[in-house]
Amino acid sequence: MLVQIIRIARLNHKLVIVCSGPTTTSRKSHLQKITELVTSIIRETIIISEDMNPIILTAGKYCCDKSFKSSVGKKKRKQFIFRLIEIINAELRKSKFLSSYVSKGDLVLFLGIYQPLSLIIVKLRQGLPIIFGGGFDVTRSVAGNKFLNALYFDFRWVFQITMLKIFSKIILESKSVRDFYNLEKFDKKICYAPLHLPSAFTLTNSLDQRDIDVAFIGVLSKEKGILEFLQSCNILKNNNVGIKITIWGDGILKNEVKQYIEENTLSNLVQLINFVGYSEVPKLLNRIKLVVIPSYSEGLPNRLLEAMACGASVLATPVGGIPNIIKNGETGFLLKSNNPEHMAERITELLNKPELLEKVSITAHNYVIKSFGYEKTLEAWRKILSELNA
Repeated sequence: MLVQIIRIARLNHKLVIVCSGPTTTSRKSHLQKITELVTSIIRETIIISEDMNPIILTAGKYCCDKSFKSSVGKKKRKQFIFRLIEIINAELRKSKFLSSYVSKGDLVLFLGIYQPLSLIIVKLRQGLPIIFGGGFDVTRSVAGNKFLNALYFDFRWVFQITMLKIFSKIILESKSVRDFYNLEKFDKKICYAPLHLPSAFTLTNSLDQRDIDVAFIGVLSKEKGILEFLQSCNILKNNNVGIKITIWGDGILKNEVKQYIEENTLSNLVQLINFVGYSEVPKLLNRIKLVVIPSYSEGLPNRLLEAMACGASVLATPVGGIPNIIKNGETGFLLKSNNPEHMAERITELLNKPELLEKVSITAHNYVIKSFGYEKTLEAWRKILSELNA
């Protein structure tokens, strides 16, 4: 566990940020943005994370003098009862660890809702204001029979709902995120504060300098529409559309994605790559002409805003907060559905209109830079933390 301590004369309180759950590119992005904001507001910030790569933390000094490493989650295939015992044991140890960093008058910002028992214990012991800053998880991750798997899922969800009731404030990026997770019952606790785009996410390459025609970026799971995207790639191949496609991600369907590419001889058209380091993301996005987001459901995806900031046009399904950002034909393009034939048709149409892609990419870039700039988001976070600090 890495602990980052940053001392800046700001609001006269200490903020302890607890990052819960596995590290992904999306989580690194989320943490970096919040870190840049709160270190400009709070006198002292301590970031506690189980497996965070320090490259994403851009300010302050790192120290690992009080390391804590949980073994929970390292072995995925475990029966429910053994995993439950592991979780409880790890959470009891983690609560002791967290207690050594927090004291009366501190604020606690929780990112993620993985194994929250430790924060419940800290809340009951010390009565600190606990803020939820995003990062839900309702996935099923225990192998075995369906009954135990469902029981484990329900067990985690009960904890997550309990935590939402304990939080003093719930900070969400938009109302679409609230609606996506059905959090209307917590409206009195919810505050809206968008996250800014780090300055590294900017437009550096024009359309004719980009060598990747189409990209899928994200978790390789059914709800993200990766299977439909693969089918659209196969249609493009059969239609002899000579383009370069990149699938950039990881997830439970990775082997299925590899198998589909091999069985349908798509390797000359489609390249599958793992997530790169977060610092490399802007460079990759500046190589892409068109990012496709064929999800069945979304909140407000980071990759949407980051792609737009880097001048990659976005073609997406109109779900979650996406229609609030993409105005069809102005700041991006909306799909009617993630039907493979429809996707293939739209991809072909847009790649044959480079002038339109260039125009929309510039408009989208200007829009997100203005709407999600640092100063605007800083003021929203300052207001929320100041109220808790009063």
